[in-house]
Amino acid sequence: MMLQRNEELIRAAAKLHQDGKIPANTYVIDLDSLERNVQRISQTAKDHDLKLYYMTKQIGRSGFVGQIIQNNGIERAVAVDIDEAIELKKEGCSIGNIGHLVQPSKSQWHYVLTFLRPEVVTLFSYERAKQLSDAAEKLGKKQDVLLRVIRPNDVIFPGQFGGFLLDDLEGQLDDILTLKGINVVGVTSFPIFRFHQEQQDFSFTPNIETLQKARNILERKGIKVTQVNAPGATSCYTIPKLKEAGVTHGEPGHAMTGTTPLHAYKPDLPEVPSIVYVSEISHMDDEFAYTIGGGFYARSNMKYALFGGTEERIIQQKAEIDRWSATNIDYYGCLKRKEEMKVGDTVIYAFRTQIFITRSHVAYIRGARQKAPELVYFQRRGQ
Repeated sequence: MMLQRNEELIRAAAKLHQDGKIPANTYVIDLDSLERNVQRISQTAKDHDLKLYYMTKQIGRSGFVGQIIQNNGIERAVAVDIDEAIELKKEGCSIGNIGHLVQPSKSQWHYVLTFLRPEVVTLFSYERAKQLSDAAEKLGKKQDVLLRVIRPNDVIFPGQFGGFLLDDLEGQLDDILTLKGINVVGVTSFPIFRFHQEQQDFSFTPNIETLQKARNILERKGIKVTQVNAPGATSCYTIPKLKEAGVTHGEPGHAMTGTTPLHAYKPDLPEVPSIVYVSEISHMDDEFAYTIGGGFYARSNMKYALFGGTEERIIQQKAEIDRWSATNIDYYGCLKRKEEMKVGDTVIYAFRTQIFITRSHVAYIRGARQKAPELVYFQRRGQ
C-alpha cells in the first residue's frame, strides 16, 4: 500500500539514507502528508460535531510534531503516560487528556495540576480520584475527570486492565461525588473498534455499549455528561460511526500517518500512509541478510521489505522477512538473501508501529512528492 499510495516517501527515505543524511534505525515521516491527513481528520470531526485529542506515542511523542498537529486543526493531545505529557508540554503543546492508559503516580498529581494542566484526567479507581481531589483542593482547584468504565465481557488488551466496573459504578459514584477537588464530566474505554481482516472493516467492541450504559448511570445521578470519549482507530472513516453511537470525543493516532489496520487494505481512504522504517544490510551469510534493528515492533506482522542501493532500485526489489522473533531483542532483522543484495543497501519496511517503545530515531521530512526531500527535524533517540 505504501508503494501504491506514497512511493515518493520510499524513494526519499532511500535517498536520504544513501546520502548519509539519516542513519539506519530511523523512522521517516512525510510531514507534508501528515499535515494533510490531520487537516482531513480535523475537518471530518468538525463536520460531525466531534471533538478530538491527538495521540503521538506511535510517532515518537515529540513536541515538534505536537505543534505541527495543533497548527493543522487538532488543538489538544492525549498523553498515554505522564512522560509523554511532559515532552509535549515542554514544547508548548496543550494537554487534553492524561491518565488513560497510564495513571500518574500519587506523588505527581501536584505536577499534573500546576504544570501539565490537562483539560480532563482519566481515573481508574476511587483511590486515584481521592489522591487527585486532595491535591486539587490544596491548590484551590477543581479538576474535570473522566471515569474509565469496564464490564467483564469488554475487550481489554493485556497490560491495560483496570477501571470502574459498570455494575459497581452507581454505588462508587456516591463516594466520588463527595470529593470536592474533582468534577466528573464523562466516561471512557478502550478499544472501541475491532478490525476484521476478512471483511476489511471495523466493528464496535462491546465497550461501546459499556460507555452508553455508563453515561446513563451518570446522568441519572444528575451529572452533566460532556464527554463520551471513545479512542481507538479514530479516523475519517470511523468518525461518522462514533457520532452515530453517541460519542463526543475521539483520539486519532495512527490515522494521522495513514496506518490504522484498514489503511493496509483500502487505497481510497482520505489519509495517506506517511511513515516508513529505514534500515540497512549490515552483513550476510549464505542464506540471510541481516538488517540493523532497534525499531521493530512485536505486533507489526511484517512479511516483506524493500532493499537497494538507489531510490530506483529499492522500489523494484522485495525480500521476504525471515527468522523474526518478537521474544528477542531486535539487534537485527533478517531477510532471505537474494543475489542482488549488497552490504550497505538501504532496507525499507512499512508497518504499524509504536515508536515510543523502540530504540529508534525519527526523521521528519518535506518535499518527498516534489522529489526534493529535505530533513527538517531529527528526533534522536534519548531526547
